[in-house]
Amino acid sequence: MDSWAVEEFGDGLLTKRLIMLASDFADHPTASIPGAYSGWAETQATYRFFNQAGDKK
Repeated sequence: MDSWAVEEFGDGLLTKRLIMLASDFADHPTASIPGAYSGWAETQATYRFFNQAGDKK
C-alpha cells in the first residue's frame, strides 16, 4: 500500500496520513468517519485530508 500512496500523493504528509487512514479504516471497515475514531481531532483531520485530496485532482 505504501507504494500506491507515494504514487498518489508523493512522499510527504498526505502520504503518511493516507497510510494511517487506510490502516484505521481496515480496523473498522463498516464504521463512519466519526465512528472510526475516538476523538474529534482525528475526525477533523480525516475530513481535512479528504478535502485536500479532492483539491489535488
